[in-house]
Amino acid sequence: LRRALRYGDGLFATLRIDAGQLLDAERHAGRLLSGAAGIGLDPPPGWLDINQIVERLLEAAVHLGARPGSAGVLRCQWSATDVGRGFGRSGDSLALVELSEAPASRHLRVRVLDSDEVPRPSIPYIKTCSALPHVIAAGHAARLAVDEVIRVYDDWLAEGVAANLFFERGGRLLTPDDELPLYAGVIRQRVIEEACDLDIEVLEGRWTARELSECDGAFMTGSVRGVEPILNLDGRSLQSTSLIDALSSAVAEVRRKEATSLPGDTR
Repeated sequence: LRRALRYGDGLFATLRIDAGQLLDAERHAGRLLSGAAGIGLDPPPGWLDINQIVERLLEAAVHLGARPGSAGVLRCQWSATDVGRGFGRSGDSLALVELSEAPASRHLRVRVLDSDEVPRPSIPYIKTCSALPHVIAAGHAARLAVDEVIRVYDDWLAEGVAANLFFERGGRLLTPDDELPLYAGVIRQRVIEEACDLDIEVLEGRWTARELSECDGAFMTGSVRGVEPILNLDGRSLQSTSLIDALSSAVAEVRRKEATSLPGDTR
């Protein structure tokens, strides 16, 4: 795994375990495969397709201590193997899986950063191990004593530390376009799908901080926390709206419906 340490030569996925079920496993498996193809990395042996990946993740979760009914966060990293000094890479890769506790719920406080205050990710559409922009963004959040910050590039809203942004205005749902330097996550896609099922209009585009400040409500999305309403935006108190509540419930329901139970769960 020294390649990931030296050069960020690898990628990862982060999955939520809730009530003994692994959420969005097939979608994350697909992201791992497409991301590996995007950086020219061969999947590790035994992780060659979606079914194998899900099976390996379940085995790893149980081996690391996850049990039926438990909650947690499973992080899976694929890294190129080491071939000594230099940027040359062998064709082999390794998998590393880690289990951590599920995070506590938050009264989500968010600040919008100034434009280009955080460097752009080098490959924003893949979750590579080169995550320094996310680290810098998290540092800004800590300095500002908030839970999340919104990164801005060329005056266009992009994403949070590790979450996508949605906001409601006039009954429509707006989100930064995935052609901007951001990672369009699994839950972002689920929100768009469920919004279409609920006949909620979704606009993917380029939005400014001023447009966000005029929102009726806003929320962040991520695989660990799901749909998380923003309750304080740049010092302004916000409330979760009926649209956001409906979307949050719909996304949570479909995630549970499509979840994969840990071995030993008899449901």
